Amino acid sequence: MSGSFTHDFNGAEAQQDAFEPIPAGTLAKVRLTIRPGGVGPEGWVTQSRTSEAQYLNTEAVIVEGPHARRRVFTRIGLRGKGGQGDDTYANRGRALIRGILESARGIASKDSSDRARAARTIRGYGDLNGMEFLARIGVEKDRDDPRGPGRNVIATAIGPEHADYARLMGAAPAQPMPVGPAAPATGGTAPPWAAAQPAQPPAAAGNAPFWAR
Repeated sequence: MSGSFTHDFNGAEAQQDAFEPIPAGTLAKVRLTIRPGGVGPEGWVTQSRTSEAQYLNTEAVIVEGPHARRRVFTRIGLRGKGGQGDDTYANRGRALIRGILESARGIASKDSSDRARAARTIRGYGDLNGMEFLARIGVEKDRDDPRGPGRNVIATAIGPEHADYARLMGAAPAQPMPVGPAAPATGGTAPPWAAAQPAQPPAAAGNAPFWAR
């Protein structure tokens, strides 16, 4: 039985655009989402099924530009397979998280002021959920198919020192309240992800986000 409604696919991506990786090195403003893995006190961490490695299972949606709405999936390492000694996997993950915080909060990597140090501090991984930042897109090859096109990942987060940061980021994004297992209760002091609102009289120091004081 045929219906009278229609399905319009003119707005769908062309197949070559939908499946080809975004070129490596592309800069894009993205919004990060963490897929909770149920591990850790807040439940944001994912445990590897084959080793001791732990990571944040993230999805970044490109907010605007020629690749808008494309999704980039990246595992941010928190603990390597061995979990001891010089943990390169975790070190890379910590460096990326620092870069995300600096990009989202407009902090230069060389800034060592108290305000900058506070901006690089979070109270839980849930604070990263929903952050918008400028990302450099990379292409990761499949070890089982090195000749294949690979897949996109977040290679690095780009801070305000970059010449294109202001143009691509636009106004400083407000960081939404984390959702999911780590959502804090209402009330109390302003959380670290709370951004100062433009065109409003300055708040008293006690009410400003701790990283912005």
